[in-house]
Amino acid sequence: GSTAVLTLENGAKNLLTEPEFIDTDVFCKWIDEHPELTSLVITGAGRHFSHGADVSLFSGSDTDGISRKLEKTRKLLCIIENLPLITVAAINGGCFGGGLEIALSCQFRISSKRSFFGLTEVMHGVVPGMGGMERMYRLLGKEKALMMCLRGEMISASDAKQYGLITDIAEGNCLESAFEFIKSLTEGKSTLQIRSIVETINNAARLEEDPSKGKFEAV
Repeated sequence: GSTAVLTLENGAKNLLTEPEFIDTDVFCKWIDEHPELTSLVITGAGRHFSHGADVSLFSGSDTDGISRKLEKTRKLLCIIENLPLITVAAINGGCFGGGLEIALSCQFRISSKRSFFGLTEVMHGVVPGMGGMERMYRLLGKEKALMMCLRGEMISASDAKQYGLITDIAEGNCLESAFEFIKSLTEGKSTLQIRSIVETINNAARLEEDPSKGKFEAV
């Protein structure tokens, strides 16, 4: 239909063997070829969303290679963040490190009751490298973002909801709840309306001048 689903699938924990979890050019081409889309859901196969990067990636000495990979991923997450679509992370189970950074690139996060969250790469002697720290700050404010980033601790879904890290906790299946949430936002509205609204808010978030210019006339 009008909702695309991107599923992270790599072993029991959906580890990010490569930070760029989907080829950026392939992803952009696919989105462009489906102008009927109003929304994108990112989820994880099986029990977990993603436990983040494979920690063995940190043991090598090729820092330039890792830096290039991270830069490509930062570009991909910026593209997702600025899509003219409603973007929702449907989070089941563990959502740690790079997995949480992916979820933070979405506008909304719907979680299962048994999910846990954290930027746990801090415990491995590194810092989040996919834009998660700044997104955490923009979402939670300075105090809570600093605590989440420095402690690297895992928090429950209920604590994440209280922090403002997630939008809602699903009573049942988080993916089905994400679809219902999208329906509550899009029902009775045209694709052009939805895309115009999302694009305007994205433009405003980037502090563009006159972000809604021409939108009323186009719709």
